Amino acid sequence: MKIILPLLLLLAALYRCWLITGLLGFLCSWHWQLLSHHQAVSQLLAAAPAYYEVRIRAVQQDSESSLLQLEILDPQARGYQLRVRWLQAPALEVGERWRLPLRLKAVSSRQNPGAVNAELSALQQRVIATGYLDRQRPAIKLASSRALRPRLLQQLELAWQERETAILLRALSSGERDFSPELWQGLRHSGLGHLLVISGLHISLVYGWSLALLLGLGTICRRKAPLPLALVLSLVPALAYAWLAGFAVPTLRAIVALGLFLTGRLLLRPANAANYWLLLCSTLLLLNPLWVISVSFWLSILAVGMILLLSWYLGPLPQPWPQRLRYWLCFHLLLTASMSLLTAVFFNGLSALTLISNLLFIPWCTLLAIPLVLLALLYSLSGLPFATEVWLLPDLALRPLQLWLDWAAQWPVWWSLPELSGTVALLLCALFLLLLLLRVRYLVWGCFVLTFSIAMLLTPTAGVRLTLLDSGQATVLLLEQRDTKLLYLDIPAPQAEQLVRQQLLPLLQFYRIRQLDAVIWPRLTAEHLPAVALLRQHTAAWPLFSADALPATSQACAAIEKHELAAKLTLRHWSLPDKDPCSLSISLNGWQLLLPGRLQRLTEQRLLARYPELSADLYLLSDFGRDSANSLALLQQLAPVQLLLAANGAAAHPYPVTAVRQRIALLQLPLYHSGEQGAIVVDFQPRQLKISTWRQRQRPRWTENVTPGAETEIRTR
Repeated sequence: MKIILPLLLLLAALYRCWLITGLLGFLCSWHWQLLSHHQAVSQLLAAAPAYYEVRIRAVQQDSESSLLQLEILDPQARGYQLRVRWLQAPALEVGERWRLPLRLKAVSSRQNPGAVNAELSALQQRVIATGYLDRQRPAIKLASSRALRPRLLQQLELAWQERETAILLRALSSGERDFSPELWQGLRHSGLGHLLVISGLHISLVYGWSLALLLGLGTICRRKAPLPLALVLSLVPALAYAWLAGFAVPTLRAIVALGLFLTGRLLLRPANAANYWLLLCSTLLLLNPLWVISVSFWLSILAVGMILLLSWYLGPLPQPWPQRLRYWLCFHLLLTASMSLLTAVFFNGLSALTLISNLLFIPWCTLLAIPLVLLALLYSLSGLPFATEVWLLPDLALRPLQLWLDWAAQWPVWWSLPELSGTVALLLCALFLLLLLLRVRYLVWGCFVLTFSIAMLLTPTAGVRLTLLDSGQATVLLLEQRDTKLLYLDIPAPQAEQLVRQQLLPLLQFYRIRQLDAVIWPRLTAEHLPAVALLRQHTAAWPLFSADALPATSQACAAIEKHELAAKLTLRHWSLPDKDPCSLSISLNGWQLLLPGRLQRLTEQRLLARYPELSADLYLLSDFGRDSANSLALLQQLAPVQLLLAANGAAAHPYPVTAVRQRIALLQLPLYHSGEQGAIVVDFQPRQLKISTWRQRQRPRWTENVTPGAETEIRTR
């Protein structure tokens, strides 16, 4: 490939086949960057734990540790980045150079429904490893920070910290978005995430206001500057704003788009909108071909293309104000419908508040809030007095937006569409585009109604389904049988609340589940109660069953057989007279699922002696695959069709442990491991099991060094 692609590129350029030349140039750049990434990872991880020379790019501190974004300065991976946690770190500043003793590993992430693929995100951002600082060896500081940007941001932070909308002011001024989970949810529910990302909207506002100011000053001074000079000078404030935002990826794309537009105007080579859009797409992909796997890239590019297409479809802006208002409403209806379809493609869902949010806050922020932020930013950076007081006006202007985001976060207005496949969503987008090109009458209302009726018509039709999350050394298992929803949890107390917030609640939202019939938590302690309270806040009232029942909080597992859930799921509780392990069998379309509860070696023996009829078609390995359970006698008696395991896939000690692996191999039992294969989804059909793993479904094959297995397997009786 290193030789063939460049030769083909030269031949295509020689024969002036420009389209093929562009495609081959993209493939060459793609292959080279991907190969360089894999080589840097291999060289970095092949070395023993050692010192690395790095520069700090970003610092995020909490009570006990600091999460650092580091740029590698060593020759074997120069220019690539690391994400490292430093416990009890000293005061750190962006731009400092250190020589750090690091323990690194390859980037990995949980692969779950509705979750962000952190591995692809790291690939786009040139992050090649994660790890932590080895505190047994000293860290060596090589150079202090002298960068101008961190000092300016620190100066601005003093002006923001007293304002109610400090988080929004920081995002719009510096591009840093350290949002709370509630604010992230408000942005998602309202459909206004694009307003708080410094991108094309913000850069174009800075450029447009700068150009208008230059032309206005020329008119006042009666020395009108040449238009080419004004176009070039207006680029300086836009570049300064992008620099202050750290030249983030959306900002870079906006600067490239602005540069192409400016080049066309200066060279007097005007092109139509379609040619500009195609030139922008090809330029961005040649600069960084890995952007093709970025959701934000496609949303930005397609949004720009849709705006240009709608401008052509609706024609020039009319002069009378009533017709202008109608034009503006039609434009927003069509844009909302198209972007909602694209959101359904990329995020399997859409927001019910998108239309009203954009109608209210795009004009408000574009005409008032963002210009006030930019003026306050310019005033503060000029070093003039009363800089803190100047931020009062943008703070007041952003308060309605903050109130709206807080309100949106509290309501279930995000319509998840787990049953809508990407292919169907793309076909709907293609239909919408075709109707636009054909100028079909009544397109505005037809497409608007069609788009938002998708969320009402395509409701989840799970049938009988099991979802086992990729949660590391924790078990999060969701059972759905038509209208019955059962949650089985086995989570260590220190990570329970975080796991519920970051993994369980997004899963319930992805499947549009707001009510649970029961929660089974065998190892429940008082330390788990904050996680239980968090789960109760987001779902309707449900009974909680545990082997260690806590008064006024949970019931004993023995009580579950008297609950109506037992009849719905044909559930059986395998009890022991002295110590109940909370082991349960559930019949799902004729298949027997055994949930082990708190099984240990002694309780396994007693269970086998008491219940010789104990069997299972699917068995969840107990105690995360440790040798403290999962004896050969138990596995032999159960003889399951399929084994499931929830455990870490890249831990220092692999799970299941060697002894258990040997027993599984001896009995030739198939095993699905959530830590290695991502979330496991099992569809129970009367005569077969349809099993799919989320990692193989979501991860592009070309990012692997080895070829993964089949995406879906069928197990029959």
